[in-house]
Formats: sequence, structure tokens, C-alpha cells
Amino acid sequence: MMGSSSRHGGDKVVVGPDGGVDTALYVCEAEKRAIVEGFSGILILFDRDMKAKWVNDATKKLSPEAIGKSCDQIFCARSAVCNSCACPRSLAGGTIETATLRTGIFGHDGDETIFEITASPVRGQDGEISGTIVIAHNVTEQYRLERQLRHTQKMEAIGTLAGGVAHDFNNVLTPIIGYTEIIRLKLTQDGFGDGAVFDYLEEILKASKRAKSLVEQVLTFSRSIEKRETLQALHPIVKEVVKLLRVTLPATITIREEVDEQCGKVLIDPVQLHQVLINLCTNAAHAMAGSHGRLTVRLARVPAGADGREWLELSVADTGSGIAEELLDRIFEPYFTTKEKTSGTGMGLAMVHGIVSRQGGSIKVESEVGKGSLFRVFLPVAKREAGIEQVVSLTDLVTGSGHILLVDDEQQVVQVTGEILQSLGYTVHTRTSSHDALELFAENPKTFDLLLTDLTMPGLTGLELSIKVKAIRPELPIILFTGYSDQVSKKAAVAAGIDEYCMKPISMRQLSQIVGRFLRHR
Repeated sequence: MMGSSSRHGGDKVVVGPDGGVDTALYVCEAEKRAIVEGFSGILILFDRDMKAKWVNDATKKLSPEAIGKSCDQIFCARSAVCNSCACPRSLAGGTIETATLRTGIFGHDGDETIFEITASPVRGQDGEISGTIVIAHNVTEQYRLERQLRHTQKMEAIGTLAGGVAHDFNNVLTPIIGYTEIIRLKLTQDGFGDGAVFDYLEEILKASKRAKSLVEQVLTFSRSIEKRETLQALHPIVKEVVKLLRVTLPATITIREEVDEQCGKVLIDPVQLHQVLINLCTNAAHAMAGSHGRLTVRLARVPAGADGREWLELSVADTGSGIAEELLDRIFEPYFTTKEKTSGTGMGLAMVHGIVSRQGGSIKVESEVGKGSLFRVFLPVAKREAGIEQVVSLTDLVTGSGHILLVDDEQQVVQVTGEILQSLGYTVHTRTSSHDALELFAENPKTFDLLLTDLTMPGLTGLELSIKVKAIRPELPIILFTGYSDQVSKKAAVAAGIDEYCMKPISMRQLSQIVGRFLRHR
């Protein structure tokens, strides 16, 4: 006679063949019930047709109508069977299967929720599979933290890479800027009268300064450091970018320029503004790629609002493919892009948004699929007036005399910096090895009036060289040059006896003023 069950004290009691209570089976049932009721995750029993026959309380709270629904309907809101899911694979193969599902069904306000699912087949007495038990854990927060960690690691990698690129690139820019300024100075001293040549030299210096500022901008973005702002009229940069676009864009795209040159000025780094405009125009051109289109760049003053503040509006409009409404809220996210992996990084609009926000401005986007997009950047008009910074001013050069020990492992940097200092009246002793420089200094420390050293060098670094020099002659002034200021903390510089440090490349005027500060009164 088979055993039967009855109720005893509200619990299910399993009665054995002899009419007694099957204690072992009772304990097993009680343990199973405790496990099921105590499990905080999702637990569902599916039959052969993948319909939910039973769900635990945690599942009922998330989806009260789960009974009778398929695995696809519960987790993915799909009517068709997803063969990559663990449930059908477990039923088909009779094995324990796992999968990761992304769904909005159990999320709040449509947020994506991620589940790790394990499906285990249930077999009857005949060994045939009668269904499957699905256990699901919500791992959304874990994935979110992992994504944040990956983002942080990417930003650290960008910062490290930017530091190395900045150091090498600044070493390339140093002789370009230095020799151009030397040529200009010598031509001025010799009374050379061809103004066109001076214009060419000025353009070289402007381009070099922009290249230097672009490197600084990369470092600023990766380190989130505040930039030094200048009062800037926007229309020269707008015209410059439009001029560049006319050469680079295909003939199928026409460019319309609507610029109010009297709209006022803003307090901003001009390189950052250049970046904003280039990124917006590049995206607009990409949206019109392969077809005829029109790119409109507009600069105008916006009437003062209720708070009395005045704004400049810089807008970029295109007649391209447009942006889907569901993507508009994500276009400023870092690394989000609708382009092919080989065509975009997803950093352009994120950088634009960061720059505009730091200036106290805002950016609005209007778009319609198939008709184009309009990006409107609003920047506050600056109240104070000031002159625009010149690239180089020969009248501000500070001359002097004295013996300078110049140390840099780059031969070109040593050569051009040495010639600049010599043209300012100084006697320069150059070395490309920090060990050789220390030996030269130790032979006759009283010969030198100033040490000018690079930071990153093989052998002794600039800081290490400074410490050894100060140990011999504590009163000697030391200037440290670096292509990446984050490698030097103020505490470390003070400990090494550094009197001042500055970023490379440096202009003739800046170099003359910094050196003159220590040697002009000799």
C-alpha cells in the first residue's frame, strides 16, 4: 500500500504504509519548504511547454501574473522562444544551463534589469523531463558597479596615455616655437622690412600655440582640472572653423554661415570653443554623409532673460538623418555612439557637454529622424572687457646676464632653449645627461647662477638632480620644466628645492620673464 498524506497541525504530514508518520520524508518536505520560502531571488517551475506552473513569493511580488506565462514572456516580454535562454536549452538537452538576461520587465520606470539565470531539468519516475526549475538572481547593481569600474579604468588609461603623448609632443613643439621666435627676433633686430614674412611667422606661432593648447585640453579632460580662461570673441573662431570645413567637407554639403560679429564676448578658453564647434560640425557632416545636405552655423546674441543675464547662441544645424527620440537622452554620455566602432569613440559630444557646462552655459538639441538636427549652445556674455592675449610680444622680453646650466635629454630642446637664452644675454652651459650635468656642476658650483632642468630624464630625474644640486649649493635657484604637470606635486617640488616649475613648450617672452625674475638684478 502506498503512503498517503494528511494534515496535522496545519502542516502536511506524510503517512507511511504502516499508518505512521514518515518522519524522514516529513523533515525533507519541511526543509524544502524552508528553502523555497527563504529564497529571496526568483524561483519558477516551468512545464514541458515552458509555462510557469508555480512561482515563489518573491516572483509574485515582481510579477503577480507570472503563472501560466512562458519564460520569454516573464523575463523578456517576447512571444517567440529565445533559443539562447537557459530554460529551452535545459529542456532540450536535459542539462543544467546558465544565461544572463537583460530585461525591463522587472525594472522600475522601464530601467534595464539584469538577471543571471540557472535552469535545472526536472525528471519524472520514468526519467523523462517533465519541466525545469529556473533560479534567477538580480545582478543589476553588480553590473552597474563593474561598468563604473571599467569606465574609471578607461579614464585612468586615457590620462596615462595623454601624459606620455603630451611629454613627447611638447618636446616636438618646443623647437618649432623656439626657432620661429628666434627668426622673428633676428629679423626685427636686422631691420627686415617684408611684412608678409612676419605674418607667416605669426601664423606658425598661432598654430603652434593651438597645438600646445590642444594637448593641455586633453590633459584637462582626463584630469578634470580647471582651465585658465580669456575674454574671447567667438566670430573669428567660427569663421576659422567654417573655412576649414569648406576645404574638408564633400561638395555635396553646402555650408551657410550666419555670424553676428558684434554679438559680444565670452570668458572661455579659445581652444575649448574650437573643440566644441569642430565636434558639432563633424557630427553634422557625418549625419549627411553620402547625400546632399546643408550645414548651417549661426552665432547671435540672445535677448536678456528675466534674470537680466545676456547670452550668446552658437548653433549648428544639419539636414541629415536625425536622431531617434529614444537616443536623445543618451547622446552626451561618454562612450555612447551610434557610429561604427571604426568611425567614432563616443567622446565628442560628452566633451562638448563638459566644456559648455563648465562655462556656466547649456546645450539644447532638437532633432527629427529623416529631417536633421539642431544643436544650440548658450554661453553667458562676459561683462568685463579685456584685450585678447597675443601669441608673442617682443617688447616684453626681459634680458639679463649670468651663467645658466640647462639640462634636457632631448637634443633639439636643449639647442633651441639655449639659443633663446643666449639671445637674451645669458651664458648657457648645456647637457643632455643629468649625470653629466651633476658632474659639471660639482666641479665648480660657484660658476652657475641658475639651474634649468627637465623633469623626465633617464638616470637622474629633474627632482633627483635638484636634490643633489641643492645639497651642494642650497641658495642656487632651480626652474623645472615638464610636459605633464601632474607628475610633480607642490610638496615634492618644495622638498627638492624647486623654486618654480612650468609647462613645456614655453614662449620666448615667458622664458625671459621667468629667468629674469631670478637673474635680472645680478
